[in-house]
Parts: sequence; structure tokens; C-alpha cells
Amino acid sequence: MKNMKRFSIIATLLCAFAISSFASKQPIAFKFVPDAVQKAVLENYTKEQIQFITSEKKFRNYEYEFILNDGTSIKYDKKAKFREVKNKNGIKEIHLPKNILQYIRHTFPNTVVTEYEKESYRQKVELNDKMELVFDIRGRFMYIAN
Repeated sequence: MKNMKRFSIIATLLCAFAISSFASKQPIAFKFVPDAVQKAVLENYTKEQIQFITSEKKFRNYEYEFILNDGTSIKYDKKAKFREVKNKNGIKEIHLPKNILQYIRHTFPNTVVTEYEKESYRQKVELNDKMELVFDIRGRFMYIAN
């Protein structure tokens, strides 16, 4: 009986945590996005290209996701640090560091980059054939993740 009660309490807490984490992603108007993030986005895109914006609290930081008319998803943190870009039809080359772009062009010439993610210690690239390439923070190839 005690185990069943303990299980139901844990299950309830897990459900509440899951619901609260999904509920943290909120739509937001462009004017409420921090100025530094607005500036970073407007360097490569226009307001007219932005279809939808969400704000999500990630630990102690906020992350802003911009969904563009062409299906591209771009994420920045509140300090305007670029985090991620995705588009199943291929992302713009402006989002990739030059050395990573050159490596991909040379090593995988017939592929398209569909996702790029920059973390504090590494960078990941996904190609249209679902291959994931991992680079160190300086852009040196490390390994294939598949």
C-alpha cells in the first residue's frame, strides 16, 4: 500500500513537472524580444520574414525561437548568442562557421546542411542524409555521431 501511494505521488509530481515545462514556451511579440536579439536577427532577416516567435525559460536563461516563412527555425539566448538553426530544406550558409562549411563542401559535396547547433563546448551539424557531424568549439571535425 505504501509503495502504491509513493508511486502515485511520484507520478503526480512528474506529470506536473512535464506540464509546467511544456507550458513555459510562450508566444511573444517582436517588440518584447531583447534589443540585442532583435539586432542579431535583423542582420540576416526582415521582420516580414518572421512568422512566429516564442520565448522559453531554460534554467536561468531565456531562449528565443524565430520561425520564418520558409520553415526555418532560429534560436538565440537572451544575450543574443546564436544557438541553433533548422530547416528540412537546408539552412543558409551564413549560419555556419567558414571552416565547418569548407569541411562539409569538401568531404560531403552532395549534401545539404539541415541543422546546425552551437553549444558551449561543441558544434553539431546534421546533413540531409541524417548524418550528424560533431566539431569542437573551434570548428575542427571530431567525429560522426550516427
